[in-house]
Amino acid sequence: MKKNILLLLLLFLNYEVFCQTHFHRDTTINVSENGITFKNAWASGLNSTQFNEIDLDLDGKKDLIVFDKSGNKILPYLNKNGEFVFAPDFRQSFPDLHDWVILADYNCDGKNDIYTYSTGGVAIYENTSSSSLSFSLVTNLVLSDYGGPNPINIYISAVDIPAVSDVDYDGDLDILTFKITGGFIEFHKNMAMETIGSCDTVLFELSESCWGNFYEGLNNYTLNCQNCQCPPIINHPNAKQKHAGSTLLAIDIDNDYDKDIVLGDISFSNLNLLINGGDSTSANMISVDSMFPQNNSNTIPASMDIFPAAYYLDLTDDGIKDLIVTSNSENNSENFTSCWLFNNSGSNSNIDLNFYQNNFLQNDMIDLGSGSYPTFFDHNNDGLLDIVVGNYGYHQSGGNPSSSLALFENTGTLNEPKFNLINRDWQNISSINLNINLNIPALNLCPTFGDLDGDLDEDMILGDANGKLHFFENTGSNPSNFILSEVEYKNIDVGYFASPQIVDLNRDGLLDIIIGEQSGTINYCENTGSLSNPIFDTIVEYFGGIDIESNIISSGFSTPKFYDNNGSFELYTGSFSGQTYVFDNIDNNLFGTFDSLTILNLKEGGKNMIAIKDINNDQKPDLLIGNYSGGLSFFSSDSSIVSHNSFSSINELNIYPNPTNRFLNIDNKASGELLIINSLGKTILRKEKSSQKITLDLKEIDSGLYLIKIEGHTTKLIVQ
Repeated sequence: MKKNILLLLLLFLNYEVFCQTHFHRDTTINVSENGITFKNAWASGLNSTQFNEIDLDLDGKKDLIVFDKSGNKILPYLNKNGEFVFAPDFRQSFPDLHDWVILADYNCDGKNDIYTYSTGGVAIYENTSSSSLSFSLVTNLVLSDYGGPNPINIYISAVDIPAVSDVDYDGDLDILTFKITGGFIEFHKNMAMETIGSCDTVLFELSESCWGNFYEGLNNYTLNCQNCQCPPIINHPNAKQKHAGSTLLAIDIDNDYDKDIVLGDISFSNLNLLINGGDSTSANMISVDSMFPQNNSNTIPASMDIFPAAYYLDLTDDGIKDLIVTSNSENNSENFTSCWLFNNSGSNSNIDLNFYQNNFLQNDMIDLGSGSYPTFFDHNNDGLLDIVVGNYGYHQSGGNPSSSLALFENTGTLNEPKFNLINRDWQNISSINLNINLNIPALNLCPTFGDLDGDLDEDMILGDANGKLHFFENTGSNPSNFILSEVEYKNIDVGYFASPQIVDLNRDGLLDIIIGEQSGTINYCENTGSLSNPIFDTIVEYFGGIDIESNIISSGFSTPKFYDNNGSFELYTGSFSGQTYVFDNIDNNLFGTFDSLTILNLKEGGKNMIAIKDINNDQKPDLLIGNYSGGLSFFSSDSSIVSHNSFSSINELNIYPNPTNRFLNIDNKASGELLIINSLGKTILRKEKSSQKITLDLKEIDSGLYLIKIEGHTTKLIVQ
């Protein structure tokens, strides 16, 4: 034991001060559930996904790009001997992409280029890779000859997915898209081969206004459309006033050298296969299969609650293209089992699709449905920080999502954390009717922890989508147990999407509450009461003069987290776009304007929220980011640091009485996270401390020799 004590003293005689913090992605921390380790735990979740293939590392093999329109997020995967491995570094090679993405080789050089949404049309980026992956903008709007005096941009809605394919089999890529009013498909023929005899140009004309000779109504089809008045559709009895959204996949399903269509629509849950009974130059849809891809050996058709989309690429690494079906809806559709893989057990010319799984890639990552709002909390008082994550919820067809808390227990060590997802509905929060107006559970739960009743354990506050807070008292110790104490705590209401943090911001020894909200501003609720009876009578709005992304969108979705960086607060906040903003100049300036320090452009998805703590005991902050796709990303810091000998600072940590048999006073100016560490190096108590005097009740701590550490200050403690 003496050897261990000496070692601890030597370790704490030197401490590190942060000068500048830089974060780098860390995917090495192990996460498991039910004894199975997530292969790509920190891949950040999937909701509304689009699948494409491309050679990322230029090794001659097709890798995978997953684009999640929920937050416009790119997830690259390397093909490692048939297993897809998350490779986020390749994100930096891609331009900013929005709404929809199709990878296809427009210039016939063997490298897939990018087609993507751009201002009511389509932009093209050329794959210019040589020694590494790179892209160059070809055009920000693809024009087509509509028969007028000048070409105009091909209209493609942000909610649609067009088909980019060699429809007429002449060697260049054409575009199929719905008319602006819907119902009919336009065929924009690529004239490159006809004009210059090469693919390497962008030259389109509107060849057909009613390609396939059919009309799509509200989950019904009119084939052989002689009476459809095609075009225009204004006199069609079933004409829509506005095009709501459709997805198109052009493939030759029956191997007869013409393009059939797999069509999804926002108005129905099934995919429809339209069989082309014409030819490559004159399409004519003759039948509709609303149970696609059901066949004789497969009794499961594709089914999304709303707005299905289909993609055709090799996902099993056997050289044969498979079908994957997802939802093109950002909201109100599957968000946990939303990647349906149908394995092609036939061939590319003789397609035989069979259902394989409904959570492709999702089962290999942390995915909590929609929304992931993390915070650190030691739920079992073992000195190791666990992770509690709130969410917007898991989709429920025909009903509200089910919001809950997930508990990731830290089963590692103080220096090497690892996590086990032990409960997706921790404390059974999903069954508690926190929405008292409707007498139903609340949505969009954001947790935070702190001792608000002065009993030396941390209580819980949940923010919700209605802008309310709910107080849960901690009545346990090992593990913690929470009971609902006050619905709509202190009548605090910030409008919508309350994102709280409990923190002693003014360093007066009393815990305050900071709350983000949908508008993008931040609210400060100062505690003017006492340790056991907090009072929050005043809410300071526009705190720090912050209005996140006010110039971009009307709803910034601020999610503030204050972090005490060596005695000075820094503010981190997520946003609607997924950017993480950092501010300082906070201490002694609580009613002024904070300084914008930097923007962490980490591209983890929209409506992000961060949690920040040192979870591996390296004296450097770690960053956990949740997002609206329901996943988590983890970042360690490689801060520029300066070492200081702290012999002089040991005496600045004034504790008394020492030895003590129960109560301990700590009377120094240091603030931040206070640790009590036993002779084995295990943290047995962890508590946030302000710059003021505090008193600890050590009745649960055994007699012995301990170390107390806070912000570089370290001293011995004897408990009798």
